[in-house]
Amino acid sequence: MQTLHDLAQATGGRILPAGRIPDAALIALGRIVIDSRQVESDDIFWAIQEPNCDGACFIHEAFRRGAQGVVVSQFETDPDDGWVLNVDNTQRALEQWARWKRRHFTGIVIAVTGSVGKTTTRQMIHTVLQSRLQGTASSPNYNHPWDVPLSMLTIEPQHDYTVLELAANRAGEIAVLAELCAPKVGVIAQLEDAHISEFGSRQGLAEAKAELLAALPSSGHAVLADDSWLRVLSSRCAAPITWVGSGPQCNLRAVNIECKQGRLEFHVACGEVAAPATGSRGSKIPVRFSVPVWGRHSINAALAAVAVGRMMGFDLEAIAAALANYQAVPLRCEMIEIRGATIINDTYHSNPTAMRAALEHLRDFDAAGRRIVVCGDMAELGTQSIALHWQIGKDIVQIGGAELVIACGQFARHVTAGARSTGLIRARAVPCDTLEDAMPYVGQAILPGDIVLVKGSRVMAMERLIEALKQYPQRKSA
Repeated sequence: MQTLHDLAQATGGRILPAGRIPDAALIALGRIVIDSRQVESDDIFWAIQEPNCDGACFIHEAFRRGAQGVVVSQFETDPDDGWVLNVDNTQRALEQWARWKRRHFTGIVIAVTGSVGKTTTRQMIHTVLQSRLQGTASSPNYNHPWDVPLSMLTIEPQHDYTVLELAANRAGEIAVLAELCAPKVGVIAQLEDAHISEFGSRQGLAEAKAELLAALPSSGHAVLADDSWLRVLSSRCAAPITWVGSGPQCNLRAVNIECKQGRLEFHVACGEVAAPATGSRGSKIPVRFSVPVWGRHSINAALAAVAVGRMMGFDLEAIAAALANYQAVPLRCEMIEIRGATIINDTYHSNPTAMRAALEHLRDFDAAGRRIVVCGDMAELGTQSIALHWQIGKDIVQIGGAELVIACGQFARHVTAGARSTGLIRARAVPCDTLEDAMPYVGQAILPGDIVLVKGSRVMAMERLIEALKQYPQRKSA
């Protein structure tokens, strides 16, 4: 049990009102929340300071909602109910408390990073491990500096593991996060041209993600997606490495891959570092994996889950059974029927690699009507933004087979120019400055039987379009 006394000791905080709390060691801590609107009875409201919003402004609201106490900087008024812990800096105090939790945790910390696929990888690993063990995984990661420490605060002493997703916007950030959470297992998912503007080049991106490798102890383990730059940088890792992918040099290889309607199926071929592909009982029949996801782009995530599962003592049959029940992260290739059309809600994030994978999914989908793509900007591509958006416009038609393209955002006209370069007529390649501009057009355009891919970077919040589509009356097929 963690107490208010532990929290004060770890953060160097001062408890108010001092006279009304005789023994902080007897006060058990509740859940920690940073959004006052989410506070429930017995929670602790942690008043994060942001450039445009100071959580201290919402302390009274948190107490009204039932908070047992608040952690805040520079608050001297004694509360009518509950307690206040005054700290010098709430962000730093959050990290100090996360370090305290980490020092007292005896389970396995698994850290996942990469430029694409890290959220799916994290969730697949968690799916495998939670089938037999107790543990936690990061909540959806939006690259806030408090994401990792907040996720660490969900760890309980009885847990066997935690899976933490480490995101970075610049060099050095992964090293800081890895030092904070001290992982035993490090996983680097695919490296592609996502967020490349912040790192200058593909090499810079790889070096930033490889900061995780230097943080692993020799007694730990690394799981790396097959990548030429990671091969170069792997010497930074003191721990054994399992390489995953489809190449012949990988320790875990996916073979006999099939993408059926909503499922990714494959066998695992193992090298000398990995387990035998026939399973724990030595059966001559290889284990067949069948994961409920769309497209081949999730293969490395599934293989990483296999690798980590084996490290944690799972046999291949148990891993396959767990992955068969995998539930995708919301906004990742969710299939929704609206007004007789099938909507592929893939609005969590976007980059050129993820976009092409989604277009392959669209291409392979058996649709009675038209294939339509509604796309938003792909963020953080730097000087390559115009060229990459033009190429994606071309790919939308050539890979996805789209008959109608509606692009939104700053680079919309470059997307539609790329689409028109394939011969698509101007009336079927429509640029819109904002998502709001596109909503009425999309609402009137889709017909029963159409298959519609909706995708864009997180900053575009393209899921708003899907909610708007639900409000439009259904049109009849032409």
